[in-house]
Amino acid sequence: MGLLSKMLGGRPGETAINETIKDAVRVLPGVTGHTLRYNHQPNSSGAVSGQVEVADSATFLEVLRVLRRTLGPLLGKGADGVTFYLTGRTPDGASVAPGDLGLVQPPTGHEIQRRLLS
Repeated sequence: MGLLSKMLGGRPGETAINETIKDAVRVLPGVTGHTLRYNHQPNSSGAVSGQVEVADSATFLEVLRVLRRTLGPLLGKGADGVTFYLTGRTPDGASVAPGDLGLVQPPTGHEIQRRLLS
């Protein structure tokens, strides 16, 4: 994010956020692929959507943690308002959703922060 954008209270562009979250997830052990996309929303901080190919449910939880941690410095308090429309897929083809792991579906950054990072 540029200095002027920071001074005016702006947020980084979608392209920068997308590259950052993709890099953060790509290097996680147990992640073999993903189709992640962040987009700004007019009435909220934004949304992360897509599917992540993961080794297991624990890896999917780690993806959610890493995404929330990554968005924090980029969006500040706005990261709490991001909605996560994500699913995971394990090698056997099973789907894993946040709701399967005790989170609301879809979770917000606030819930992920409170339930997985505290």
